[in-house]
Amino acid sequence: MYNILIVEDESKIAETVMEYLKREGYNVRHVMTIAEALQSINADTDLVVLDLMLPDGNGEDVCERVVSLYNTPVIMLTSKRSEQSKISGFAHGADDYLTKPFSPRELTMRVKSVLKRSRPSENTIRLEHEIVLHLDRRTVTKNAVEIKLTPNEYSILFCLANNAKALVNRDKLVEHINSPDALDRTVDVHVRHLRQKLEDDLKNPQIIKTVHGHGYMLGVKRHA
Repeated sequence: MYNILIVEDESKIAETVMEYLKREGYNVRHVMTIAEALQSINADTDLVVLDLMLPDGNGEDVCERVVSLYNTPVIMLTSKRSEQSKISGFAHGADDYLTKPFSPRELTMRVKSVLKRSRPSENTIRLEHEIVLHLDRRTVTKNAVEIKLTPNEYSILFCLANNAKALVNRDKLVEHINSPDALDRTVDVHVRHLRQKLEDDLKNPQIIKTVHGHGYMLGVKRHA
């Protein structure tokens, strides 16, 4: 599921855009100022729909910073129709530019197009509880904060995520542990450490479920 941030100070426009994008299955958030945008955007933000004129400044500055820090694609919204305004928007790193008033359907299609170009194959596995496995970096984030996992802990979580809704027995999980002396008990130790890092309630684990006498399974839904 892609994460999209709407930066727009006109509430009615933002509400309409959010409604259309949510219908497409996107995870959408809305802020109204540059300050809120800079606090909200992070490495897990897949696209920003950005109004050019905001109460506390110019959206072009946000665009430039977002692109330089995260290489996140930006679609600019503006009431300015001049050619120079468009040139300036693209010069600051915008991927697309839409003038107001606009069709929400057209914006939705442009969002799809930009995401397809910029994120041709999303290299992540996204789980419930805002857990994301970043496959290229072999890292994990929860609520956009990196969770420090050992290589073996990551490998076990990756195996469980790749077998969502299925029981994974200990023998299979042992194969993902980089140790010639790994045993069933070794798997249990790594799972315990994973739970300490990922679960909200250790007495009632929801992310990794135990199937007594057999092994473990993922207890949350996989989005992608």
